Amino acid sequence: MVAIHYTARGAAPLTGAVSQSLTRATFAALNAPSVQETQPWRWRIDRDRLALYADWNRRLADADPDGRQLLISCGAALHHARVALAAEGVGVDVWRFPDPADPALLTELRCTGPVERAPRAATLHRAIAVRRSDRRPFADVPVPQEQLAVLEAAAGAGSYTLNGPDPQRRAAYVVITAPGAGPGDWVAAGEAMSAVLLAATAAGLVSSPVDDLTALAGPPEPPAGAPGPVAAVRVGVAGRVGIAPARAVST
Repeated sequence: MVAIHYTARGAAPLTGAVSQSLTRATFAALNAPSVQETQPWRWRIDRDRLALYADWNRRLADADPDGRQLLISCGAALHHARVALAAEGVGVDVWRFPDPADPALLTELRCTGPVERAPRAATLHRAIAVRRSDRRPFADVPVPQEQLAVLEAAAGAGSYTLNGPDPQRRAAYVVITAPGAGPGDWVAAGEAMSAVLLAATAAGLVSSPVDDLTALAGPPEPPAGAPGPVAAVRVGVAGRVGIAPARAVST
């Protein structure tokens, strides 16, 4: 069950078209990857606003002591929700950490009215429904360089790609970097990770988030001066065995 809270202020009904779009966006976010599938977020819908909160009660104290993975997970959910809204033609302004008195409030999406539905948003929205993490060996086929360039662009400035250390598995890694090590950097890294995962799915590739960044050690070296890695996505061409089935949504 997705954690959604509705707040009625004013006369606008919560059953309106905008509120329905916001609700559908939160359900799209259920498909976002999260650390050990904890789904550590809460949503609040207030007329034409959708607020994303970190659910610190779901932090894995031993595995994620600083909450980085929790906030990356929230960032991935945020990106999924934004893709869903863009695909429906709902424009939003994104307000990050809008309330200094409430650090759990990560973002607030404030609807600005209808916008043109971009074909790319529709493509990524379709990818949300079919994307699955696949950690099995890939086909012995390298990912085309032009597709890696698209994924690197989706990851944003400062990110880069690495070839896997095992040439027989043909894995490539899209490494997402951040200029700092604060909550905003980690949420943004989660958004970038989601963008890479959906772009890979749309390109017909299989992918999975990298849980242990030490797996990235090996040639080639990161570009000189690149910020430290915050998250990464392993990508490749699917083998004959296909894609792993989806796991059940945690409640």
